[in-house]
Amino acid sequence: MLAAVASGSVRAILPQKLYVQSKDMGNRLIVVRVDDFRVDPDWDPSHIAFVYELIEAGYPVTDGIIPAPQAGLLSRDEVSKVYLRAMSADRRHDIAAHGWNHTPSELLGNSFRKDFDLIRGGISEVYRSTGRFPVSYIPPNDAFDKNTLDALTATGTPLFSADKGDLRRFAGMDERGILHVSNTVKFEKSWSGDIPYRTKDQVLDLIGSDNDAVFCIHPRTANSPEKKALILDTLAELSAQRGTRLVNFAEYYAAVSPAMLNVERIRSARADVSVRDWKKPDQYPLDDGTLKADAELAWRYFDWGSKNFNGMVPATSWIESGKQAGYPFATMWDVGTQILATLSAQRLGIIDQPRFETIIMRIVAFLKESNFRYAGGKLPHTERPLGSQGGQREGFDSADTGRLLVALKILDQHTAGAFPIFDLVSGWSFKPVLKGGEMHIVSKNGRVSSAHSNSYAGYAGRGYSLWGESIKPVFDGEDPSRSMDAAIAALAEIQRRGRIATEPHVTEEIELGGSQHGRLMADILYAAQIKRYRETGTLTCASECAMAGPPFFTYQGYQLTDHGGQFVVDTLKTSSKARADKKADKLRLVSTKGAYLWYAARPGDYSEKLIALVREQAKMPGLGFSAGVSERTGKLIEVTDVNTNGIVLESIAYILGGRKPFLLSEGA
Repeated sequence: MLAAVASGSVRAILPQKLYVQSKDMGNRLIVVRVDDFRVDPDWDPSHIAFVYELIEAGYPVTDGIIPAPQAGLLSRDEVSKVYLRAMSADRRHDIAAHGWNHTPSELLGNSFRKDFDLIRGGISEVYRSTGRFPVSYIPPNDAFDKNTLDALTATGTPLFSADKGDLRRFAGMDERGILHVSNTVKFEKSWSGDIPYRTKDQVLDLIGSDNDAVFCIHPRTANSPEKKALILDTLAELSAQRGTRLVNFAEYYAAVSPAMLNVERIRSARADVSVRDWKKPDQYPLDDGTLKADAELAWRYFDWGSKNFNGMVPATSWIESGKQAGYPFATMWDVGTQILATLSAQRLGIIDQPRFETIIMRIVAFLKESNFRYAGGKLPHTERPLGSQGGQREGFDSADTGRLLVALKILDQHTAGAFPIFDLVSGWSFKPVLKGGEMHIVSKNGRVSSAHSNSYAGYAGRGYSLWGESIKPVFDGEDPSRSMDAAIAALAEIQRRGRIATEPHVTEEIELGGSQHGRLMADILYAAQIKRYRETGTLTCASECAMAGPPFFTYQGYQLTDHGGQFVVDTLKTSSKARADKKADKLRLVSTKGAYLWYAARPGDYSEKLIALVREQAKMPGLGFSAGVSERTGKLIEVTDVNTNGIVLESIAYILGGRKPFLLSEGA
């Protein structure tokens, strides 16, 4: 290579020159950033006046807002809110979240969780006070670390502006998908004494003539007519330079970031879920008494079922000829739900310890009574009758059993091994149905098929792992929170696996603390539901649901596509897509259990709307909660079921227990 350069056959060029030559003339961008709004109430009027002056002179501005300085929260500062909302009509005015309290090292040395709470809290304050989601984030005093960037990624904020050591000249997208704009130049030489200024020529030399840069202004230090004139003269000279354009961060991001559909889909979902919709749980109008009453109603289903089905609970129930009737069968998923509903009722004080023990001992006995025989071993049945009648589905279902295993592990931990759970699980032979580490389904005639690639596999697989079974990774790719590339790869895999539903991905969060793939699926679904509501006014909450008539059960969810996604309703038997679509419009429900799960795991404006609807429309006095509310009629469907009422109980126990996962040892 050196010889080729020396001979002239290859021309050497520095990366900076290559970057400059690759751009069209007129595309050198200088961001005008005005920092520290609300650092001190006494300085706010001069800050506002200075920004107004810049805007009136035709300059774009990104206003760095401190959400919670010593003077108090932005949301309680009416003067600042009036100013910022008035400025929102002018596209030249952009906003950035500038830390939380604006203390020197507030984002250094923290856990990811603490940084996330600080960053999300700050961005949320700005968003709810202004109605605008900030494109950029500015850490106070340029102080940040890896956890800061990981936490910022989780909020869906696309741009980060900080000047730090060897990152000073870095301008580009990192592995998280965050665009760094770090070449920051300011007049202040230091922050001591009377804060001496550089000369205009010194600042212009630092900005240079080739690089994009950030010109950072602090109105608080421009405390004399001479300093203010110096700043305005510098802006005038920069704007007059050939090939230079002054912008704010929103304009900068739009100009330099290419269209990336999947990146924006992931960012937008994170922003919707983590910031735009989010509210602190203590802001909720519902009190513990209201939730406790909901839990007591849900428990009526289990109380009735166990009294009428020899201690067990039927899959579904309805009113027939004036009396409550039930479908006298239970899957292993249903049994798992009964276990966790009973545990939740005990935690909530709805049942006492003797009643809890009686129910659990009956469930354990029920599971021991009969097994499906396969490959010389015993397995839980796909479905069990709750009486002497026949007609149950035979075979083994790995997903339903995975759910049962999750419930049994939680029960065993909660009761410190007081029940013979270990002996029960040890009696099942899972090796033949976990060939190669993959979960399999076995039909009644012994036909085996893999269930490792469906959308339930991540949650179900954890059940087997909790009991020491060897399960190969359900997802091909790495943790989607590690990088944007990993998240995009996960998105493609999620699309291949089929529809996403509220259960089990949000169920996994409240029981086990969630997984990164599960959280991504849940966030994509929740954001899609919010988007559909914004566009149509139709509250959307998709999950698998019992139905009051044919087809008796539907799988309702969200299917990702190459260009977005669509809400689908799957039934066990559909003759054609057109007929299925026609049925779907009649069958769509706002899922009751989904509403309570979202309210538990994603506290915010949208989950408040969901729970308000099902609380008003889905109660079946004396029976429990209906499976859901029809999108088309706005009325409940006349069927209740074990999973709806069980998940209502679980969700409420999770909320009133401090939103801590049931299985704390999983480190969630």
